[in-house]
Amino acid sequence: MKYRILLLLFLTATAGFAQEVLTLKSAVETALKNNFSIILQDNNAEILRNNNTAGNAGMLPSVGLTATQNNTVYTTHQEAFSGAVKDLANAMNTSLNTGMQLNWTLFDGMNMFVNKKTLDIMQQMGENQSRLVVEDVVTQIALMYYAVIQLENVVDVSRNAVLLSQQRKKIAQAQIDIGSGSMLQLLQSTIDLNADSAQLLLQQAQLRNAMTDLNYLMARDAATTFGIYDSIRLMQLESYDEIVTKALTQNTGLLAARMDQQLSELNVKGAQSARYPKLNLLSGYNFILQKSQTGFAQFNRSYGPYFGFTASVNLFNGSNTNREIRNARILLNNSEISVQQTSLEVRSAIFKLYNSYKAALDLVKLETTNIEAAIHNVDLAFVKYKIGTITDIEFREMQQKLLDAQYLLLQSQFDAKKAEIELLQLSGNLTNLYNPIK
Repeated sequence: MKYRILLLLFLTATAGFAQEVLTLKSAVETALKNNFSIILQDNNAEILRNNNTAGNAGMLPSVGLTATQNNTVYTTHQEAFSGAVKDLANAMNTSLNTGMQLNWTLFDGMNMFVNKKTLDIMQQMGENQSRLVVEDVVTQIALMYYAVIQLENVVDVSRNAVLLSQQRKKIAQAQIDIGSGSMLQLLQSTIDLNADSAQLLLQQAQLRNAMTDLNYLMARDAATTFGIYDSIRLMQLESYDEIVTKALTQNTGLLAARMDQQLSELNVKGAQSARYPKLNLLSGYNFILQKSQTGFAQFNRSYGPYFGFTASVNLFNGSNTNREIRNARILLNNSEISVQQTSLEVRSAIFKLYNSYKAALDLVKLETTNIEAAIHNVDLAFVKYKIGTITDIEFREMQQKLLDAQYLLLQSQFDAKKAEIELLQLSGNLTNLYNPIK
């Protein structure tokens, strides 16, 4: 036993030099930097931040500069009432018009302010969606991280089962060699050893695939090697009522539903703004230059500012404004129902997960006790097997009970951790899994 412990410590230390030691925090940090879903959503959120300006809401004036030059060539024949006759060939007329225009909506039924609040909420929705994507990625990272730990433990259990089956086969072979054993006993031990070895191979493949999935979530090459020297440690969660209370204020899905309701309220106000008059300020500066070889004026130049107001009011547009207001109110009612539905979904999910969490904790305690008894039984059975007082089938049954208890304990630990992680996600407290990342 001392030799095995020293060997395990040596292999662990050697592996630490040869490959990366991955912690949950480092895995999350890598994913936050590299995960494609997070990067794409951050870009989308940046677009919404860029769109949130007073100009995009229609609160600022628009200013433009124009310049137009026209050149015409005429051949004219003019006869005046006085009897004078004037003929000109290829007469050049030139005109230059330049101007700066300003158009500013001073009042539009408060719609510009509605637009600005809408852009504010859309920016918040983009940031909330980024948080939602981050939470999903962190949850997947945490679940896969602990799945790797569980599979490593499962592989260790299966490896120990193979070692025990190898010893059993050696005993059967030794008994045949001294003439006290049977070929049936040797064949049975060989079959069980092969079954345990096959199970170990399958579990090792599952472990490699789980590590590949974890690399994918971190946007790393599938062949990147790493070691996890950690265990599934369960936290002391808050009470059910405390988790629900936090979820109702911090759950990202519920926050998104409430923001959608705010947008619907603004859409109603935006539709109602069409009932009010609109007032625009028009202003600018013009410069006009004309040169002509025909007509009454040979040269004309004028320049100066201008300004004025434009007022308009919609008296009747086929009752489309009333229709849009009614539809906006229906959509507002839908968003209110969606908030209630999302709240109920969150509560239901927490209730089920909390029940699963408590059941998994009870199973962990129960199976821990069972394993202690099963190990003691296997130790006693192995001694009896060596002296031939129990059969292969009896010993295998004892061994299988130990394996079942060990597998169930590992599964219960993982189930409890899975429920724990999902409860933290629903309540908006995923950072409790690791040190806060800034």
